[in-house]
Amino acid sequence: MRIGCLQFNPSLGKPTENIARANLILEALSPKNLDLLVLPELAFSGYNHPSFSSILPYLEPTTTGPSTEWAKTTASKYDCIVTVGYPEIYTPISTRAESCTSQQTAYNSLVTVSPTGEILAHYRKMHLYYTDETWAQESPDGWLSTSLKVELKTRPERTVRASFGICMDLNPHKFVAPWEKYELSRHALEQGADILVLSMAWLTKLSPNAIETNFDEPDLDTLSYWIERLKPLVEAEKEVIVVCANRCGGELGKNPLGPEEGVRYAGSSWVGKVGKGQVTMWDIVGRAEERICFADTEVEPKWMLRMGSSRDGDHGG
Repeated sequence: MRIGCLQFNPSLGKPTENIARANLILEALSPKNLDLLVLPELAFSGYNHPSFSSILPYLEPTTTGPSTEWAKTTASKYDCIVTVGYPEIYTPISTRAESCTSQQTAYNSLVTVSPTGEILAHYRKMHLYYTDETWAQESPDGWLSTSLKVELKTRPERTVRASFGICMDLNPHKFVAPWEKYELSRHALEQGADILVLSMAWLTKLSPNAIETNFDEPDLDTLSYWIERLKPLVEAEKEVIVVCANRCGGELGKNPLGPEEGVRYAGSSWVGKVGKGQVTMWDIVGRAEERICFADTEVEPKWMLRMGSSRDGDHGG
């Protein structure tokens, strides 16, 4: 597969501008022969909304709002599968005309569409971060793994088993579940996943100066933590492709990680392969770079990681 993560710096509450920014990056880089393109969590609404009323103007109907329409247009344009995070407003309608009622529920969601516009997968976040809890509900549907038929550009069509997660899903539930439970990673392992797709808005404790000075270098503490949370997959005999699409930049508002105002994101998107006790990578983006993280999984990865343990991890999103 030829996989791309679009890492960029969307602005809070500016979906039109954020869509234009994403388009500009894609058009400038002109990705060729992609099979899968993955964007960050809440890619176009921005993440750090402090309340339901703050995010309300940007909530999108289930698989029919601006994010899904952008995904369909982009999937068609680049002839690839597209996955993008968005804030969902779900409205169940009673089938009884005489008592037609609705009760809306908001979710932090991830939609995946085909080049023909078909909805291939729709996932709602299971483990909510502090910021999510101000407006969203946990998914009632459980973890999601599904089979995706991928029409590869340069090789025969294949079907892959894909598992999905959104940022905080990688952490223990509410940071109180046992560390060793590894809920998302064990789900992917039990489902026989070929690929784990992670859409992220993961925070960093790095200072603005550390981010700006080394903007093209990954946040190694964050990377180490992510890999540690993939431990069941790393130790398994089957190798699994991991696609980690994070955002970069910062936003104003309350910071769950400390007393300072505003949040900063870790960037460091990567595409790699884990299993058989190893972690290898095809590409990784710097902590503040805006570009496509690209991998052709049919060629050998560029790097093998040897990293120490890190459990300093209250960094969801």
